[in-house]
Amino acid sequence: MKYLFIFLFLFYVKTTVGQITFPKGFKLIAGDNLTGEDDRYTNGKDVFLTYPLFRPFDNYTWNDDQFKQYVTDYFGFPFYRTKDSLLWGTGQRGKFYSYVVVSQGGQGFELSSQHNDTDFSNYSKWLINTMRDYDKKGKAFMFPMRVAE
Repeated sequence: MKYLFIFLFLFYVKTTVGQITFPKGFKLIAGDNLTGEDDRYTNGKDVFLTYPLFRPFDNYTWNDDQFKQYVTDYFGFPFYRTKDSLLWGTGQRGKFYSYVVVSQGGQGFELSSQHNDTDFSNYSKWLINTMRDYDKKGKAFMFPMRVAE
């Protein structure tokens, strides 16, 4: 029993340390997955969502050219690598504008909107800057986990 308590406590600490806080006005739209893996966060105009991308770990290099091409093919627009090994890309998918940042671990974070306006620009800057801040602090950047209700 003691070990179960310790495990649950460590799980709680690990997941809460990296969970981000969205800008004011964003609300959760719960997805079908009970862990919250397909949750979306929206303010009615802009939407944040995640993509667990397949990341091969053959040579342990983060976001190499092969993975960058995979992400480009997956989303349908070009991606660029930053000095700190994040991948980012922006483009239009159907009627929606999309800005995607891929973390070093291969998790994709997308901002999507029908409007390419000031809000979209501000939230895209917020996304990449927040990811960098979390990385500098040694925290894992992740959307809040939802526990089955």
